[in-house]
Amino acid sequence: MSIKLYIAGGAHEEFTDSEENLKSTLNFERAEVTAGTWIFYKHANFNDQQSGGNSCDHKILNPGAIEDIKSVNGSMYLVKDQTEGIILFTHGYYGGKNKWYEESCANVNPDFQSGTAKGVSSAIVLSKNQSFDIFSKPNFQGLQQKLKPGQWYATPNAMGFPNDLLQSVRKI
Repeated sequence: MSIKLYIAGGAHEEFTDSEENLKSTLNFERAEVTAGTWIFYKHANFNDQQSGGNSCDHKILNPGAIEDIKSVNGSMYLVKDQTEGIILFTHGYYGGKNKWYEESCANVNPDFQSGTAKGVSSAIVLSKNQSFDIFSKPNFQGLQQKLKPGQWYATPNAMGFPNDLLQSVRKI
């Protein structure tokens, strides 16, 4: 997976992994994805201090044309190149801390503290043929909702689930 980021004069730098603070080096203005799916964020640390921000504070890029990233050049996340599993995020719009789970997890609380601002607020289901059930209590108990294969859920409303309350996930 790789991406080229360009500054105003046309010079570029190639990256192969996520970067928490792009502005610590240069002011990148354009991006050309050569492989992979990348999420760009307006602020450093994947918009963590902004609790994920809002829909205009991130941009999703796939291979193709050179894209303008002036408004979202704070940090970038390389979406896992996996064919199975789910990625959970602390904040809406894929912001903050994230973790990939390949299989079911009876308790995500060690990674995402349910009931706090460090709970789960967005998700990407990487699996193309398998869904994930999400639950409001450990051990697959409590409120339940199904997340469909291959879908991106930018907010708790998109997931149809209360914000910051997800405590377990089951691959089905």
